[in-house]
Amino acid sequence: MSKQTMTGAPVCTWVAVTDASGRTRMEARWSSVTAVSSAAA
Repeated sequence: MSKQTMTGAPVCTWVAVTDASGRTRMEARWSSVTAVSSAAA
């Protein structure tokens, strides 16, 4: 496989958040990544 690079693409990740009463929920967090590389061995 070859390396793949994306520039300026927003990335969504899900984060577990616990509130004051102890309940956990999932929140989406968007961030802008300047370069993402992936390679298969």
